Amino acid sequence: MIRIWNADTGELITGPLEGHSAPVYSVSFSSDGQKIVSGSEDQTIRIWNAATGELITGPLEGHSAPVYSVSFSSDGQRIVSGSKDKNIRIWNADTGELITGPLEGHSASVYSVSFSSYGQRIVSGSEDQTIRIWNADTGELITGPLEGHSGWVTSVSFLSDGQRIVSGSGDQTIRIWDADTGELITGPLEGHSSSINSISSSSDGQRIVSGSADQTIRIWNADTGELITAPLEGHSNPVNSVSFSSDGQRIVSGSVDQTIRIWNADTGELITRHLEGHSEWVSSVSFSSDGQRVVSGSGDQTIRIWNAHTGELITGPLEEDCLWIWRSYN
Repeated sequence: MIRIWNADTGELITGPLEGHSAPVYSVSFSSDGQKIVSGSEDQTIRIWNAATGELITGPLEGHSAPVYSVSFSSDGQRIVSGSKDKNIRIWNADTGELITGPLEGHSASVYSVSFSSYGQRIVSGSEDQTIRIWNADTGELITGPLEGHSGWVTSVSFLSDGQRIVSGSGDQTIRIWDADTGELITGPLEGHSSSINSISSSSDGQRIVSGSADQTIRIWNADTGELITAPLEGHSNPVNSVSFSSDGQRIVSGSVDQTIRIWNADTGELITRHLEGHSEWVSSVSFSSDGQRVVSGSGDQTIRIWNAHTGELITGPLEEDCLWIWRSYN
């Protein structure tokens, strides 16, 4: 199931969204905030109406193993998926048809995939400890493998300039790479004392936020690699997911402690009371592009959408079968 939350008040907007027949590992908003995509252990991808919770398209079938990561292109026309089957696929977000793929090259599970800001390239991070950059139109490998991490690559993303890629790893470090040459630009950024479970960059490309199994969140200067604020503390268990709002003013985090928190990205102060409602760990969180909603996925088998101002539930639940949501990696 899926839940969407109000990013200001912490109240539930929509959900739970249900329909997958197995655990859901990844959820993401489209840039216009109208759709949500989900990827599941049932090997399928589904696209939902973020306002009504209705299933729009799907299931998208083709992967032969659990889908660990899904993401929209910035224009909302395509979806990229990464799977335990070691492959990456690109789909038409309207029809659900396969456009390109499978993209093959990783030797182990693909944990994280993301489009560049203009949708021309895709970056992937894998259990094989490498990062690869692909042509989103042809599926050809452009750059890689990028090697340097000594643990699985759990999270990858392009910075807004499209020239850099940030990666987080089970080796407790963050690295920033040249997207054209694959060379290491900055890093390793060190400070976390346990696995980095999630990273996100601000829309201006100046900051990176990381969430870790050490229960803290850290904000870094993307140019220098320096820590900007003191560790954000408050969660009582590992932080599974973090994301910036599009204006870069807020950060949302989800934790094994079953709560969602929203922070001031400049001061590190907690803005909104705990978003409570999940009965198990929160595994995935993301802002809508307008910053008005938060979508969350949890081990309690729910996905919910919350109104960022009133905290009220807008729509839901969307249900067919029970499922369990984890992060975009096993």
